[in-house]
Amino acid sequence: MKAKRLIVNADDFGMSQGITDGILLAHRFGFLTSASLMANMPAAEYAAARAAKMPTLAVGMHLNICQGKPVLAASKVASLVDGNGDFFPPAALARKLWRGAVSTAEIEAEFRAQICWAKDHGIEPTHADSHQHMHIYPGALRAFCRAVEAEGISCVRAPRCRVVPASGVIGGPHEGRLPRRVLVQAYRAALQATAFRKFQMPEARLSFPPRERRDLALLGESWMKMLTELPAGTFELACHPGLFERGFSETDRIHLQREEELHWLTDAMMMRALRQNEIELITYRDLVEPSVSRATATRHAALGGPA
Repeated sequence: MKAKRLIVNADDFGMSQGITDGILLAHRFGFLTSASLMANMPAAEYAAARAAKMPTLAVGMHLNICQGKPVLAASKVASLVDGNGDFFPPAALARKLWRGAVSTAEIEAEFRAQICWAKDHGIEPTHADSHQHMHIYPGALRAFCRAVEAEGISCVRAPRCRVVPASGVIGGPHEGRLPRRVLVQAYRAALQATAFRKFQMPEARLSFPPRERRDLALLGESWMKMLTELPAGTFELACHPGLFERGFSETDRIHLQREEELHWLTDAMMMRALRQNEIELITYRDLVEPSVSRATATRHAALGGPA
């Protein structure tokens, strides 16, 4: 019988010290197995140093071209930055990517520079994804695949999303009117079957209908339903845990979500649900090195978590 396997991955590792500490707590005392590092953000060195002391936390890359400053000199990625040398924000960059108004060579160079930064700081990335999903836009897709492959990363986040339990909503979890939702869903499925087929990845990233994602009061209930009805297969639950950090969180639009997710990632009922539903916690490393999953399961069993 096919097993139920789940990667629980935190994005934004290194964005701030509070977020980084929240991710570490979710791994040490909860069921978070993996994190994606933002090499160009203020707490990246802090995150890399803490990760070195927590080898059971698998660390991949949250490649970033839409927040903060580049790892490379601004002059080397001129199409990606404004007059202050900062990356264009997500909405502006997305428009540029759709218009083809960015250099794919510069995107590839910056992606590779961020991966090399992580390697230079002792991290051997287990996987790659990107901040705000910029890597799946047509203008960045080829650069992402080339950079990840060139740097020896064999696992990536699945572009396809799956709602569990199935909601029956046409177009899955995506935002907007029905035609947009259907097109986005079809585009992501096509990417998984074509551009990303050379990489190892889960069958899908788990998601929820838009209303449930926006209502934090429903978060615990949504996660519990997802664990209870998770089908056989390999999936990723992407999350954004974190602690409040004065001077940063006041301008972080999802800081309340981060604290709520940290609560549920360390919740005893959630960990019982993982055990009762025989869900195996894994990392991206387990997609290419299956024996590692036993060590992951043993660690969580020792914490009283899912075995």
